[in-house]
Amino acid sequence: MSPAVPLSRTGGDTSPVPVAPVVRKAPPKWMEEDAPSPDKVFFAWTQEQRCTHFPGAIPEAPPPGWAAWYAGALAAVGGDEARLRAAWIAWLEDAWGQARQPVCATRAFVSPEVWRRHVPGQGAQSAPAAGPALPATEAGATWGQVLAALHADGKRYVAEQLARLSPSLDGDMLVLEASDRFAAASLHDECLPLIEATLARLGAPARSVLIHAAGPH
Repeated sequence: MSPAVPLSRTGGDTSPVPVAPVVRKAPPKWMEEDAPSPDKVFFAWTQEQRCTHFPGAIPEAPPPGWAAWYAGALAAVGGDEARLRAAWIAWLEDAWGQARQPVCATRAFVSPEVWRRHVPGQGAQSAPAAGPALPATEAGATWGQVLAALHADGKRYVAEQLARLSPSLDGDMLVLEASDRFAAASLHDECLPLIEATLARLGAPARSVLIHAAGPH
C-alpha cells in the first residue's frame, strides 16, 4: 500500500503551498556606503531610537550640516559619543521636543541651545561664555559647532570673543557680524585663519568666512 499523502486544509489539493519571499528593507540612500562614516552610523542609531520611542514616527534623513554638527559636538564632549547618545535619549523624553512636528526632529536637536542642554554633566564651565543667542538656522548651528570645537581645543578666550559675533550664511560663505568696524578688523586679523581651519576640520558646508561690522561702514 502506498504511504498516505497528507491533504491540504482546503481539500485534496496536495500541491506545495507557495511561501511569500522575504523582502529585505533597503537601507536609505544616505547610508549606501559599504563602510558608513561615524556620523551616519550615529544618525541611523538616533532614528532607530526615535522610531522605537514613537512608533508612528517616520525616519528622517540627515539634516544639512549633520556631519559638521557631529564632528563639533563630538569634540565638545571630549570624543565621548556615549554622551551624545545620552543627550539624544534625553531629547526623545523632552516635552518640548515631543510637542514638535515632526516629533523630536533632528533639526531642532542640533541647535546649540537644545542638544547642549541634554548633555550629562553639562556645567557652566564646560561651554563657551554666553554671547548673543545663536539663531536656529544652519548658520547658527555651524557657528555653534565652531565655537564648541575651539572651546574643546582649549581656546576658551578666543571662543568667548568670537561668541559675540552674529552668524549668517551667504551661499557657502559664513558671514560674521561684529558690533563695530574696529572689532571686525581686529577679529579678522587675529582669528580668520583659525576660523577657516576649524570649519575645514569640521567638514562644514561653509568654505569661506567674512567678518564685517554691523550697520553702515
